[in-house]
Amino acid sequence: MPVYKVNVKWNSKKFNDLEIDTDASPQDFKALLFSLTGVPPDRQKVMMPGGLLGDTSYDKIRLRNGATVMLMGSVDEPPSTTSVESADPVAQVRKDRKKPSLPVGIVNLGNTCYMNSALQLLFTIPEFRAFLKILPAESLSSMNMESRNVVNTLRLTFELLERTNEPVVPFAFLDALHAAFPQFATLERGDSNPIGGISRYQQQDANECWIEIVRVLQQVTLDSSTLSSSQNIPESFGTEGGWNLVSRFLTGRLVSTLTCTEGDEPPQESVDTFSQLSCFIDKDVKYLHTGLRNGLEGTLTKNSESLEREAVYKKVSQISRLPGYLCVQFIRFFYKEKNQINAKVLKDVKFPLSLDLYEFCAKDLQAKLLPQREKARAEDEAEAMAVKARKVDASKEEEPSNPEDNPELYDPYWLSDDLGSSATGLYELQGVLSHQGRKSVGHYVAWIKRRGSWFKMDDQQVSETTDEEILKLSGGGEWHSAYLLLYGPRRVKKTITTPRDA
Repeated sequence: MPVYKVNVKWNSKKFNDLEIDTDASPQDFKALLFSLTGVPPDRQKVMMPGGLLGDTSYDKIRLRNGATVMLMGSVDEPPSTTSVESADPVAQVRKDRKKPSLPVGIVNLGNTCYMNSALQLLFTIPEFRAFLKILPAESLSSMNMESRNVVNTLRLTFELLERTNEPVVPFAFLDALHAAFPQFATLERGDSNPIGGISRYQQQDANECWIEIVRVLQQVTLDSSTLSSSQNIPESFGTEGGWNLVSRFLTGRLVSTLTCTEGDEPPQESVDTFSQLSCFIDKDVKYLHTGLRNGLEGTLTKNSESLEREAVYKKVSQISRLPGYLCVQFIRFFYKEKNQINAKVLKDVKFPLSLDLYEFCAKDLQAKLLPQREKARAEDEAEAMAVKARKVDASKEEEPSNPEDNPELYDPYWLSDDLGSSATGLYELQGVLSHQGRKSVGHYVAWIKRRGSWFKMDDQQVSETTDEEILKLSGGGEWHSAYLLLYGPRRVKKTITTPRDA
């Protein structure tokens, strides 16, 4: 079926030349309407020539280029109580008690745990959620339709994860992902006709899914007019437009030096960017720091122009820019040529809940990090003194203020001349993506931290867990092994209070 351009009327607004791909799911078009109007798909009534648009197909819909489509639906939920009830504090307390304490899961549509876990990990980054909320449709105009649909349905999925109490069914995002990246739509052997088009897809690699989503988001920028007209946006967005979400918050920079060990030739320097650091695993790697160091230091063999032959070079890389959010991949999968199978490294590699990358930074960056590192150290000392003074276990302390809820209490986590970077080199673990079993038939799970508590996001099944259980994801057996780690910025309070000050 063809692609049409239609005009959509909603209240007093009109949106011209919107594309409808009738081979795609109607939910994709509803996701586009959501991005333009803010009306969630479950509250949309889309009147087209031929009838009301459903959720599964364009059957009986008679479209043509230039056709007018009517959208009905409101942005806000209609009030469920009277104004008297809303003003009643007792009623409000009862309402608050009914609010779910657990995050919302995502339904597995048949070997889609890789996608669900990647989405849950990405959802933990507040700047990504805020970016998608204010992103105007015009910002996607230069992208192809497949990439636009990925962004629009990602926005829809995040919106549902924020406002619903029930597990999210990601049909629209899965369709968009398959259209943009057909490798994820590969069927299991013998399943050329899957029932309903789902439940028989091959298992895929969660990190590959993460990378493809990030690459799509890398194509999107915000302009200054959107920033100036938006309210309650993160301070890290600044006021100037033209920047990219991934480059600002998830991308670091490496300065590498290549030195010949067999001849007297000048060192070669290069600059590269990264959106992930790799933890290489061998028999000597027992800790994350060791694996990271192995990835930043090593030797390689290449042709030497001065020696006119192959020579051994030593490569040393240092970090010259740390992103506010750091993704680390454990290199656990490899291909065995002899057996022609994908194998998995089960080795136990321990990782910390708090990560310090200062030692891996270039000297000029280390100098920039020192002021906030000193303040973070002073904050830790003040907290230790407060615990000792009260003679209570730190676990019994009142829940600390949350930086996301009370940003005014905290210093910016970025350097003053580099929005979205890290100003300390200190990180706190906020998400883990784990794998259990063999690569082709295993299972992925996301583990996320929200307001001081850890949760296991096993598709639609959500349960609370502990720091101790998170640290058990280090591998070494048949239990879940950490595959991706997502660290967020260490936040430092503006005012540090000691027991003497209190």
